Amino acid sequence: MAKTPDDVLKDCGIKRPPVPVEDIPSFYNIEVCQLRGSSDIFGAILRSNGKVLIAINPAQHPNRRRFTLAHELGHYFCHPHAAEHVDRDFRISWRNSESSTGINWKEVEANKFAAALLMPEECLHRDLNRVATFDQPTIKHLASRYRVSPVAMRFRLGNLGLLPPDSPLED
Repeated sequence: MAKTPDDVLKDCGIKRPPVPVEDIPSFYNIEVCQLRGSSDIFGAILRSNGKVLIAINPAQHPNRRRFTLAHELGHYFCHPHAAEHVDRDFRISWRNSESSTGINWKEVEANKFAAALLMPEECLHRDLNRVATFDQPTIKHLASRYRVSPVAMRFRLGNLGLLPPDSPLED
């Protein structure tokens, strides 16, 4: 079931930030649970017998949990058959600190999906058209509005070519 972030937003009738990512799994009959893990484990997606479960580490910051949920949805839509095989009919794909290294293309793709889902390009363009000055407080305001970290917002704006070259990159 390949879907883009825009498809998911349209399916769920989401038109403005913050994206209620917590509501999306139930639309697709995906169960979400909290599963404590070590600090380097953020979440997982489990598939078994036609059922899908996304587990999120509740010890993470709320913005991290939102991104992790969106990331796992990225795996669900972009990689329906890709995962480590733990048992014959049981697949698991853990999200951990290696997810953000940019080495594993599946992780990079899931991160891009998550960013596009949580920070839709159309919404960002609309919000940026209302901004008089583009500075660090603007990035922080946008991050707060979209319920993501300032770092995630900077990456998204940069990847979309919307971050001015002279924009500060640090908090």
